[in-house]
Amino acid sequence: MQAGYLNLTQTELDKRAQAAYDLYRDCTVCPHACQVDRTGDGRGVCGESDRLTVGASVQHFGEEPPFTGTRGVGNIFVTSCNMRCDYCQNFQISQEGQGNGYSYAQVAEQMLDLQAQGVHFIGWVSPSHVVPGLLKSLALARDKGLHLPIIYNSNGYDALPTLKLLENVIDIYLPDLKYAENDLAREYSHIKNYVDHSRSAIEEMHRQVGPLTLNESGQAERGLLIRHLVLPDNTAGTWETLCFIALELSTKVPVSLMSQYQPVHKAGKDSRIARRILAEEYEKALQMARDLGIETVFTQDLEDELHNLPDFRKSENPFPLGRAGLVESGK
Repeated sequence: MQAGYLNLTQTELDKRAQAAYDLYRDCTVCPHACQVDRTGDGRGVCGESDRLTVGASVQHFGEEPPFTGTRGVGNIFVTSCNMRCDYCQNFQISQEGQGNGYSYAQVAEQMLDLQAQGVHFIGWVSPSHVVPGLLKSLALARDKGLHLPIIYNSNGYDALPTLKLLENVIDIYLPDLKYAENDLAREYSHIKNYVDHSRSAIEEMHRQVGPLTLNESGQAERGLLIRHLVLPDNTAGTWETLCFIALELSTKVPVSLMSQYQPVHKAGKDSRIARRILAEEYEKALQMARDLGIETVFTQDLEDELHNLPDFRKSENPFPLGRAGLVESGK
């Protein structure tokens, strides 16, 4: 398939990138709207300047099968995040600052190098706070021959004006929908109004690309797939989240129900989330999806040894066991 951004002129893509970059000057790139000048000395919640910091740029096989295919996704794991989840498995880059700073031209070369490795897509992982830099890099890479579609792999805490700049640039949106209650999002991820912002963002993503569509070989072409991590003791509000997807968006939007939760980072300090989920909790979540008529659900085996934690100190290969065991359970 042809990436959507190839339907834009180079001039239009450059204009989008510059419009996004201008958001850095009084930063409103994400919902925190810190209003600091990141092109100068200003630093907001994410702690980042206008420079891109990357924890790893790798051929990755841990995404859902329509993305992974046979050659994987070329993921750019950016450093920092606009959320501070107590249980983040990528905490080394999201909260501890692991990574190296690069120019936009260097990140463009990373995308081109991944394309040369034969990956199916370029994935921007946790991009919400650095969209301007990634767009600048994309414009440079496109001018040098990048043609792969972009997967926007976010935590869902995205700002609408920023997403609107990505229309006809991003073909595949892969957001998390983490919580159904703002208070729990504040408690465990230390952000305000997550439910409001994430649902508005996902509605905008759905407006732009619709539900995920596949080609004849089962590879993703365009659209939205939503991830939901099942947490212990229904902390994530799975029923309410799935109701939003099925009733406010469409039962045709695929859902990836993830069982891979592990009490890493700071999660062991809270008894409510200091354990793996139980088999009956996961089965209950799957039944909810079936009851709501969600047509396509991707699942994980709770006993799968491949729920391995990344180690971003090994930037060339943070995922030593490769795949994450996601399979499609039905349509």
